[in-house]
Amino acid sequence: MKRTVSAQPPEGEAGESSHGRVPAYQVIVRELRSEIQEGHWAVGARLPTEAELCARFQVSRFTVRAALAQLEADGVVSRRARIGTVVTAASRQTGYTVSVGRLSELLAFLDSTLVRVLRREEVLASPEQARELGCAVGERWLRIQAARTPEHSTVPISWTEYYLRPRFKAVLPRIGRKPGPVYALLAERFGVSFDDIEQEIGAAELPQDIAEVLDAQPLMPALRVVHRFVSRTEGSLYCTVSLYPADRFRYAQKLRST
Repeated sequence: MKRTVSAQPPEGEAGESSHGRVPAYQVIVRELRSEIQEGHWAVGARLPTEAELCARFQVSRFTVRAALAQLEADGVVSRRARIGTVVTAASRQTGYTVSVGRLSELLAFLDSTLVRVLRREEVLASPEQARELGCAVGERWLRIQAARTPEHSTVPISWTEYYLRPRFKAVLPRIGRKPGPVYALLAERFGVSFDDIEQEIGAAELPQDIAEVLDAQPLMPALRVVHRFVSRTEGSLYCTVSLYPADRFRYAQKLRST
């Protein structure tokens, strides 16, 4: 996992921009990142000099340097003496790789992220949801929509929807308080055990509303992963459906021949 390091300008230099509480250097980062993504500055091109950026944004050299340092930490540009600032990628280069060879390794990955809960609601399974959840159309589920972020990063790696049977409603307030497995909460509170974990992986596009939450490009390629925690006597009890922007996540698995 590559960490994203936020470059903070010296105290009092970046201040607040005309955009309200957003630091001025962050406004520059967003503007330049947008221009790079739109092709105004192609990979290999040099950005304007620090002096030119200072004049354009009406800020100090300290603020411009903080913005360029952030873009460099994101892997978008490279800065070199006597050469300047060169564009190295069209979008922020952040990644997270999970290598799975055993079930315990998959569970460890699922447990290691911070969960920012955005919405809690009760839903009736649509035909599409019923196929994914392994249930009948119209069955009631509790759904939590959230963004997940690795513990040592600031960049979300996925949009995840958690589906639980209504009888597990008591654990909802505990989801997202700290890193940890939801299935462990169910086992602790309700004595539930899972016999199988079913996994489905496919390709998808990132919807615009979800892309905004993840600070990603709308309609970019994404990895769609479904996990079903199944009891042989009760069927699917807990499921997750996650969307991972293509440039942030890689799933690696090693299979042994027998």
